[in-house]
Amino acid sequence: MKLPDNPFPEPYTVPNCVDDQPYPDKIRFIKRTLVGHLVTIFLIALSAQALTIPLTDPQLLVLLAILMLLMTIVRLVLKTGRLEQLLSLVALAAAIPLLGQLCKDIHNAGYPIFSLLIAAALTGLYTLLAGRDFNFSGMVAVCSLALIPILITLRYQQVESISSIPFAWLISTIYLAYVAYNLSMILKRRKPSEVPTAVADFYRDALNFLTYPVRVYFHWRNYQFQ
Repeated sequence: MKLPDNPFPEPYTVPNCVDDQPYPDKIRFIKRTLVGHLVTIFLIALSAQALTIPLTDPQLLVLLAILMLLMTIVRLVLKTGRLEQLLSLVALAAAIPLLGQLCKDIHNAGYPIFSLLIAAALTGLYTLLAGRDFNFSGMVAVCSLALIPILITLRYQQVESISSIPFAWLISTIYLAYVAYNLSMILKRRKPSEVPTAVADFYRDALNFLTYPVRVYFHWRNYQFQ
């Protein structure tokens, strides 16, 4: 039986990726990508306020899964380029109102989904203030700690969407960790000119919990067991 040296497949990488660039260029890409992500979060919040889509939550989830799957296929087939960027942004634009409706339904069910908007705003603020001292672990730690007094204040101001401080803090911290880890991987597979596509990757990669086991399976198939 021959075992692989690394039981897990290596992350996707491309030549001349952001991770290979000088540090100032890398920081510039990170800032633009996180600000772009913050813009999409605010668009989702805006669509939640302005639009009502007459679909059930299961229907919304199915449509979102289809869009994310299409985005994943586009990335796997096209890898990079203007067409990949265009198709990714079109799919993301279609997903934003669906995400807005889903978030509104979750909020109406009593869950503090609004805390994710605060967490996203904190990442944008941290990114702009940190400058060359930007650090992924620092971003998660600082933003997570900053959430605590904000959530407590909102709770005592009787903001309905922040009714459970521990749960709101937990899901927001998980979100922050996801953003930090995912962006560190995006740096390895995106070029400096691909900021819009990197923004789309935050949503596309939500299906990684389904696609990554498939990658692991095919990685192990490269080895013969006798």
